[in-house]
Amino acid sequence: MPVMDEFKEEREALKNAPLKKKISYFFYYYKWHVIAVIAVIFFMISLGYQMLTRKDTAFYAALVNAIELTSTEEYIGNFGEYAGIDLEKFDIVLDATMRINLEGIDPVTLSSSQKLMANIAAKNVDVMIADAAVMENHANNDTFLDLRDFLSEEQFSRYQSRLYYIDQAVVDEKNARYNDLDNTYVPQYPDPRKPETMQEPIPVGIYLHDASNLRNYYYYAQGDVIVGVAGNTERSETTSMFLDYILE
Repeated sequence: MPVMDEFKEEREALKNAPLKKKISYFFYYYKWHVIAVIAVIFFMISLGYQMLTRKDTAFYAALVNAIELTSTEEYIGNFGEYAGIDLEKFDIVLDATMRINLEGIDPVTLSSSQKLMANIAAKNVDVMIADAAVMENHANNDTFLDLRDFLSEEQFSRYQSRLYYIDQAVVDEKNARYNDLDNTYVPQYPDPRKPETMQEPIPVGIYLHDASNLRNYYYYAQGDVIVGVAGNTERSETTSMFLDYILE
């Protein structure tokens, strides 16, 4: 008997079959179609929910190589209250998921570096808090603002003894050598605490050695910790308040 004739006979037999058998037949032949439709519906509902409930970011800090000591929900809530941010409507992101080891390229370092640079390029990052090695690498690659142009006179005076400097003359020479494809050149960066030894000192960071309200929640294993303001931040007012908050 031709296959189509068998199929017609089976369909005719199902017309008078019990409901249980009809359901069994349907799922036998169409279960994958049903699963696919359900999966698509679930995905659309989930996507719609995320779009409707997603909050704008009021502030984003990248805490590179930081280890969370305890839940930071309280810390975020306290800063939100300090800065007058409604956390029902806005998010404060303290991202401590990135691990960068400059002594060797490993998968975690590579993915973390890519994530950090992508977020900086997208203007998501307001400040970066990192150990001295990571800070030096980024500070001498035009990542951070000149704090003389960012801090108020009162803030600059208050934080002056904690400032972290780069020598723009060394950065300019490094860039010129690299542009000339001089791969043998190794820049010698001066001590970031000694602007008097530099030709063109620029303050781009603040040491956080006594920022106890931050260190109660985050631990850095590499000693000195510095905060720098991203050169393309678009949330200057909140960023300024965050500096005061962690340094008060």
